[in-house]
Amino acid sequence: MENSNVQAKENTKVSKSFLNFFSKLKNNFTVDYGSQEDNFLKMLNEAHSDWKDAELYFQNVTESDLIDYAIYKMEAARTKYVFLLKQAREKGIKSENTNNSL
Repeated sequence: MENSNVQAKENTKVSKSFLNFFSKLKNNFTVDYGSQEDNFLKMLNEAHSDWKDAELYFQNVTESDLIDYAIYKMEAARTKYVFLLKQAREKGIKSENTNNSL
């Protein structure tokens, strides 16, 4: 009888350990997505920042081998930003960065 009580307590401990483990695991993968508009604006702001960073890189690069890369990087970042800006306008999303950026 005593042996079964000990076993039941051990099973309860193991069950609680598994539940705690899976609860923590779930919390690690839970993401707060916010609104789609907020996510889009974050993406747009990141693209704008990437473009400005690429421009700074281009202005500061001195190695002739890196100039082509700097130009490619700057144009790719600009193209991405312009694309996202057009999408924002089509979706009617308004923000400081989307009103008069181009």
